Amino acid sequence: MMKSTRSPLASLSPIFYALNGAAMTGWSYVLFLLLSQLAPTLPSIPLSFDLSLVTPVVIWLECICVVEVLRTALGDLPGNLVLGVVLHAIRFIAVLFVVPSNPNSWIAGAVLLSWAFTEVARYPMYLFPSSETCRSIRMVVPLATFPVGAIAEGYGAYLLFSMENTASWLKAFLAGMIFVNGVLGPTMAYPALLKKGLPILGLGNKIKRGRSSKKRA
Repeated sequence: MMKSTRSPLASLSPIFYALNGAAMTGWSYVLFLLLSQLAPTLPSIPLSFDLSLVTPVVIWLECICVVEVLRTALGDLPGNLVLGVVLHAIRFIAVLFVVPSNPNSWIAGAVLLSWAFTEVARYPMYLFPSSETCRSIRMVVPLATFPVGAIAEGYGAYLLFSMENTASWLKAFLAGMIFVNGVLGPTMAYPALLKKGLPILGLGNKIKRGRSSKKRA
């Protein structure tokens, strides 16, 4: 009979639950700020965002995500550690360098809104782990937000990479970001999201049946 292994961080679970609640509140606030700035500007182009309030909040929220990555590394949270490290490294580069270099364009709005919608859909699953509805929302929302965010991040990184005054060390990080968003995202990350999200929408089985019928034909 196998013994259940107790996480070394189990005693800190109330603190982590409080962090999840703070993250949910913070991302909801970011989403509210972005939408309240977006509404008066539409349909004018380019879009204009005041990032002075949004950026500090996002940085602190990403620090909470770093705690989640550390918990994954220690076996306290399930998840792909490499994916978590890469994802949040890209987010830090984006929020510190890419977004500030494109404040008055669709890039800033697309990046931050995609993050905010994703996280507002993600944290209820942690706050209410027994809710199938929260889990379903968490799996489905990234199907729409991931491609928008990945394209905006990658294009913004490319624009910053192309600037002559961009430091060489930053260009190295931006090149990695462009590769991840442009190559690994569409070929590895997004198919994994589709595999989890499409069955919830009732589409996964149809796609499998369609492929099976083609093979039989």
